Amino acid sequence: MTDLLTRPRAHSDGRDRSVEWPRRLGRSLVYGALLVPIGMQTMADAMLGEQGTAARRWRRHGAGEAQSMSTARTFGYGLLSAVLGLTCWFVMLLIVLAVVRGPFWGFVEHGPVQPGTWGGPTRAGAWAAHGLIAVPCIVVFLFVLRGVAALQRLLVQGTRSWVLPATIVLAAGSLAFFWSWLQQL
Repeated sequence: MTDLLTRPRAHSDGRDRSVEWPRRLGRSLVYGALLVPIGMQTMADAMLGEQGTAARRWRRHGAGEAQSMSTARTFGYGLLSAVLGLTCWFVMLLIVLAVVRGPFWGFVEHGPVQPGTWGGPTRAGAWAAHGLIAVPCIVVFLFVLRGVAALQRLLVQGTRSWVLPATIVLAAGSLAFFWSWLQQL
């Protein structure tokens, strides 16, 4: 699965690149959804002493044989992948919530419009306000998913020195954000 995002693509075939963005976004969604099982399997392989299998699974990007990695390093990369995958799952949950509570607010909220409701006091105003706020959030969330997939791709390639610290910061920040979101429930 990793090689779908890490294989370089040549665009010299004359195709219109603007038509490809939904496909790339869809690949990022699938890639983000599969990061948790890939990371968990990598960690399990590392704990069972199968570093070669774990490294090949984690680094599979079509560039030949995977580099040899220590057990701790393989486990750490698997853990980072799993945390990034959980981040993607959380962002996908936020997308679903934004769609349901945004553009489709009027279909899920049947009670009277309270005085403090966004866009109130009319139902149409509240529906419009929820939709106008949610649509840009949905677009931002989709770009976040694309960015997480791109960061994971760069981590797998291992060609830039700033990627590992950025991934660690993103993983720690994601866990902190998720924890604070759980505390407010």
